[in-house]
Amino acid sequence: MDWLLILVLIALFGAVFLFTWFGITLFARGWQSYEERYIQMAGRSLDAMYLTMPPQHILYLSFASMALVATVVSIGFRNLLLGLILGAMAFPLPGLIIHLLKRRRDRRFGFQLVDALVAMGNALRAGYSLHATFELLAREMPNPMGQEMRMVVQEMQVGVSMDDALHHLYERMPSQDLDLLITSIIISREVGGNLTEIFDNIAETIRERHRIEGKIRALTAQGKIQGIVVALLPVAIGVILNAINPDFMRPMFTTWIGGLMLALIVILELLGAYFIWRIVSIKI
Repeated sequence: MDWLLILVLIALFGAVFLFTWFGITLFARGWQSYEERYIQMAGRSLDAMYLTMPPQHILYLSFASMALVATVVSIGFRNLLLGLILGAMAFPLPGLIIHLLKRRRDRRFGFQLVDALVAMGNALRAGYSLHATFELLAREMPNPMGQEMRMVVQEMQVGVSMDDALHHLYERMPSQDLDLLITSIIISREVGGNLTEIFDNIAETIRERHRIEGKIRALTAQGKIQGIVVALLPVAIGVILNAINPDFMRPMFTTWIGGLMLALIVILELLGAYFIWRIVSIKI
């Protein structure tokens, strides 16, 4: 019996060791892949916005935000489990902020594209060359359009072809409207054509699209407000109940079951907000 017990313990220890080793190996591989994708995405966003911050610093900020939220929640609510869960949810916050800033810049660039097309058409009618038109936009247009045009002009000045410089512009500011503009310029330079009329037609198309998008945003505003109200309603009820009867709500903040319920509430709230956002988001 002693030998049998020893063999069982050895087998159990070996199984635990192998399970732990495989788990750590898989986690390390998964984390390495996630870290590479995270840094790559952050690096593209930072490069597109001409920020000199190394992308690794975004990862460090993610760990700092996770530790800060976990510490504040754990001390404030005296619930370590809730702090760890909310801290893990705060990990992608810096990357999300960078992504939102990049989207805001892309949206502003899209609105400026209409004015840029009108200015390009007028410059070509006045006798400017296409290269001189880009230089005019670099001088006269505000950022981000002026900044991007200056990059295009600088690339052409150091020997990069116009086609490659425009493709680099599309890599930094990907959009359907810009793709249409670049394609029309490349085709016109190869086979000929009236660029002024092409620019006017593209500007009218983009202007009409913006008008329809504005109408859609006005029509879906009620749904978005309803989603915000529905998402904030449980939070408001919890705050009111905690103010009226703190003893009734205390188990939610002092027990592990309450911590799990709070974490589940947060996850369901985020899922509900995401689904509502997908429903009211209509792309043209």
